Parts: sequence; structure tokens; C-alpha cells
Amino acid sequence: MIKFKIFFDIEKEEQWLNQMLSQGLVCTNINSAGFYTFKHTTDLEQVIRIDYQQDLRKKEQPNYKQLHEDFGWRPLKEKSYDGTYYWLKRKDGNDELFSDNDSYIAKYKRLMQHASHWALLSFLLLMILYANDGFDSFFSIKAAYYTPGLWDKEGLAFLLAFLFETPFALMRFIPPWLFLAICGMYVVVYYRYRKSIQQLL
Repeated sequence: MIKFKIFFDIEKEEQWLNQMLSQGLVCTNINSAGFYTFKHTTDLEQVIRIDYQQDLRKKEQPNYKQLHEDFGWRPLKEKSYDGTYYWLKRKDGNDELFSDNDSYIAKYKRLMQHASHWALLSFLLLMILYANDGFDSFFSIKAAYYTPGLWDKEGLAFLLAFLFETPFALMRFIPPWLFLAICGMYVVVYYRYRKSIQQLL
């Protein structure tokens, strides 16, 4: 079974994966494009945890993996290209990846850095791609229609031209809003992680 989901917050992703597990569906693979592969299981006494280690050096990865495997964790993905690691194990009372507040604080700081990088990148792309046209297509969908004289046409001629141009206009109108939404989501997530740190101090 394959499901598609997009997450900005790995804690919400972790909650969802464990909720699926409680329903008898264990995740067996995660695609970076947002596709999750599940299989049915009768073993509900398992738990999934997610860690983020973007700055983990390649030579440090074997030790990092071995440390977790020594404690019974099994990786859901053999390789991580974005620094996100998914771990699965049977519940044994020690079901967290971190054992003290300092480790959790370090994790949230890594996640804050990740969120701030993506928020900044989304905002920069928005500025680079759309600032030159004065954001006309951002605020007015009419400006996204490039067909000359479209709004002067009438009747069937207008309808045909409008229907032909609309898919292209939407492709011009929607992307800047997506960049803005992505930027906003990562800003929200950034402050959520920051609040989590404050609660641990």
C-alpha cells in the first residue's frame, strides 16, 4: 500500500507513522517525494522514531547507525540524502532516541536550522522569480493571462480563448503562492521547535 503525504514538521510525521502502525500498517519505505510504502502487520508492539542529522559527516554515519542498532533500532531507509533518519524497533520501555533534555535541545536546534534554511530558500526563490514583474501575477489572476486582447473578446471567441489560456495562467498564478505558503509553513515550524526548546529549559 502506498500513501502520499507532505510534512513540514517531522514530529507530526512521526505521529502519523505511529498512528498508521497502531492500525496494523507498518511503513517499509519512504520516498523523498512524499510517498510512503506500508505493509500489513499483526505486530503492533513497535514504534517509529525520526531523527534529523543533516550535518552528520559521511565517515560518522556508520557509527551513528551502529549505535542505534545496538539498542535495537532498525533503519527504515538504508540511506538518507537529506539528513532524515527513520528508525523502527519493538517496544521495550526504552522507546525514545534521546535520553536527556540536552539531546532533545540539540535535536530541536538542528530542526530549527533546517526549517530556517528552507524558509529562506523559498523566500529567495519567490523574490528572484517574481520580483521583476512587480508581482502583478501574484495579486491579480487577470495579469496571469497573456493572450493579447483576451478581455476585449466576446461570446464564443472569448470563451475559447479563455479556456485555452486558463491552464497556463494557473501555472503562472499558483507557484508564487506555493513559495509563500512553503515559506510560511517553515516559519511556523521553526517557532514550534523553538517553543519546544523553551519548555525543556
